[in-house]
Amino acid sequence: MSKLEKMFAPKSVAVIGASRRTGSLGKMFLDAIVRYEYQGRIFPVNPNADKINGLECYPDVASLPQIPDLAVILLPREHVAGTIEALGTAGIKNVVVISAGFRETGEAGRIAEENLLKLARRFGMRMIGPNSMGLFNTRTGLSLNATFSPTPPIPGHVAFISQSGALGVAVLELALKINLGFSLFVSTGNKADIGDFDVLAYAARDDNTRVITLYQESIDNTAAFRGVARATVPAKPILVLKAGRTDSGLRAASSHTGALASSDLLTDAFFTQCGVLRCGTLQELLYTAYAFSLQPLPEGNRVAVITNAGGPGILASDALEQAGLVLGNIMPETLTGIKQLLPPEAGLNNPIDMIASATHETYHDVYKLLERDPNVNILLIIIVKPPVNTTPGRIIRTMAPDISASPKPVYFVVMADPEGETDIDIFKNQGIPVIPYPELAAQVIGNQYTYTMLKRTIVAAEPEMTVPFHGREQHRQADFLTIVDRLREYKIPMAPYELIRTPEAGLDFLSIHRSVVLKAADPVFIHKSDQGLVQLNISTGEQLREAFDELKDKCRLISGKSRIPSILIQAMVTDGLELVLGAKYDPVFGATIMFGIGGIFVELYRDVVFRVLPIDLADAREMISSLKAGAVLDGFRNYPAVDKTVLTETILNFSHLIRKYPDIVEMDLNPVIWSFDQNKPLVVDARMTIAESS
Repeated sequence: MSKLEKMFAPKSVAVIGASRRTGSLGKMFLDAIVRYEYQGRIFPVNPNADKINGLECYPDVASLPQIPDLAVILLPREHVAGTIEALGTAGIKNVVVISAGFRETGEAGRIAEENLLKLARRFGMRMIGPNSMGLFNTRTGLSLNATFSPTPPIPGHVAFISQSGALGVAVLELALKINLGFSLFVSTGNKADIGDFDVLAYAARDDNTRVITLYQESIDNTAAFRGVARATVPAKPILVLKAGRTDSGLRAASSHTGALASSDLLTDAFFTQCGVLRCGTLQELLYTAYAFSLQPLPEGNRVAVITNAGGPGILASDALEQAGLVLGNIMPETLTGIKQLLPPEAGLNNPIDMIASATHETYHDVYKLLERDPNVNILLIIIVKPPVNTTPGRIIRTMAPDISASPKPVYFVVMADPEGETDIDIFKNQGIPVIPYPELAAQVIGNQYTYTMLKRTIVAAEPEMTVPFHGREQHRQADFLTIVDRLREYKIPMAPYELIRTPEAGLDFLSIHRSVVLKAADPVFIHKSDQGLVQLNISTGEQLREAFDELKDKCRLISGKSRIPSILIQAMVTDGLELVLGAKYDPVFGATIMFGIGGIFVELYRDVVFRVLPIDLADAREMISSLKAGAVLDGFRNYPAVDKTVLTETILNFSHLIRKYPDIVEMDLNPVIWSFDQNKPLVVDARMTIAESS
């Protein structure tokens, strides 16, 4: 944090490209710093002006009277490199490059950006941008607004890190409407040097920041981000809006894991492991940050809904359940008290529908009863614009003292036009979040409860991550024995097998096992079932010979080779649950693993969970519990319960295998059949793609 203190909280700023011309970026930028009453020294740099905004202007960097903590460049692209060299020569160590026209414009811009980074590193300089909107820090005694946003920030306790400058402008405008205050904002731009994790690390230790929010279009240095995030989450929530949920360029790979591992699934898995709350919309991000900055955390997930209209209460109930929350089971004595307050037509089952005749006093009295109920952790209060002699403002004024004194979080949904309803401002002044829709409120509450659970469970991540590939471009399918050796090393058992080249060689194996399977074992055959290269339910010598000959002929036909192929004879596992374990190297996240319900329907049902390596015991357990069909593992109808301790160990052992062998590009164990007879998993089919140095 100390290394970046002068970047994010400078005591002096040089504005390279400051201007007197109305409407210019240089004029807007300097105006923003002055109007926000920056407490440090400002050094405008412009060779054609003596003074700007009453400030002495300097013709060049060399003329500055002192070395400023921070320099901001607002010049055309062709002048940026020379300016950075001048800044470095002068001993300036921190620079924000507002100038655009670099990597975002194509190859020439990419080369120009790389040259900037080389220059900055030559002088030991840290750089934000290029293509940045700037930064602000509202800390008392600093008050720096070094951005070109037309909307000045409201001081508060939310940090916002944005890869998009334009979105930063929009967020400040939207935040103004809900009175959301910020502690820190950094537009990272092209992230040539300083990235999300650098700012995240600073915000994590900034006393003025209570909540950290990010807008990301790409995730850089996943190892550093993961380490910083997991260390931060026990103290401060991190909310992320990650763009790019769909990938039109994604093509299904040849393996099951590759086909299922979309970039967004891996992103979700990564954020889960980081302890980061991923928001689906900008609205959800802002309102969740707003609630975190105002509300205590819920101790449990039991919600009481108070409403004056049935429909919104039902909408809230559905959305709360989808967000992982439950409607609290109201105590009988609480219901007795509520019944005395409401007319006979009111609905007493949670949600409490007080009907349209509810006044500010009704809201207050029902709230007080529910707030004391031990079966209620959270209160959601919905106000449809009352037809009776009251207003949302009068309701909140009546309730505010009791809400302030309560340790339980309270959320309001006011279904009224915020532009025409001035009472909304009263909620803001009381520091109580008001949310426009029940569904959005449920998402916000769900995020806060999820964070409550994260604080209790998150631990620091291992610093070591899997080794990425460098220059490995040629891939091949590993032979069967290589796969077996690696599985055996990590105690991942296969169903009993032998490799044979004649049917007679398999007769002894058949005599031991009641029923066997024959399948092609050569690595050239990837999708054996689809190619007809698996023969099932073989129980006699005659069936074995017929199946072997048929398989041999098909292998020769498909491969175009006349040699006798390797054939695998394997004990047939008939009584069990089909699972899948997979691994995939991803260029962003590194090594990842997958676990789920397997067999031939894995790509149809897609009941699988991904994690980025390394994982720990808690991660492995969560992979199991996250499956939609997880109840099957606990025993369902004809399926007995699976030993989850053994299953967890198998997932962990598989992850250790993948970490040890960085040449693995993809690996599929599908199916892995949980044998009910032997009470353990048995790998039935496996394949592995490995990389070779080019």
